[in-house]
Amino acid sequence: MKTSYAFSFVLIVLLAATTPTWANDLRAEMEAANSQWLAAYNTLNGAAFAAMYTKDAMCLPPSAQPVVGAEAIGQFWTDRIKGGNRKNHTFEIVSIHRDGKYAYQVARWTLDLVNDKGETTKMAGNTVRIFERQPNGKWLTKVHIFNSY
Repeated sequence: MKTSYAFSFVLIVLLAATTPTWANDLRAEMEAANSQWLAAYNTLNGAAFAAMYTKDAMCLPPSAQPVVGAEAIGQFWTDRIKGGNRKNHTFEIVSIHRDGKYAYQVARWTLDLVNDKGETTKMAGNTVRIFERQPNGKWLTKVHIFNSY
């Protein structure tokens, strides 16, 4: 009986010790995914977006029809940034959660919108991205929705 209690205690201690590590690892992976996405956006590298989404991904922009598929989403972002008037895009993670091969991230975003006169307007909003872990361990976006306020 004592062995059973000892085993249970050790199992509980191990689970408690690994949960924060797992959460920290997920946060680091989400920060890395954000950095990759922001690098593409802020350097106007539209060609990089498609590789960050699953083949069957869906992007749900505000007041627009859904954009479906990695290639179409890549083209959506390419078209959105090609004018070069959207600068300094950022993400601030609010929360992250994981369930098996899926994780989701809630974040706030900001960017500077520059008009033809060179005047800057600060834009902001919220975004939710659902990620799917690929067999190679990489997280790709499966669903991406965002708004502005």
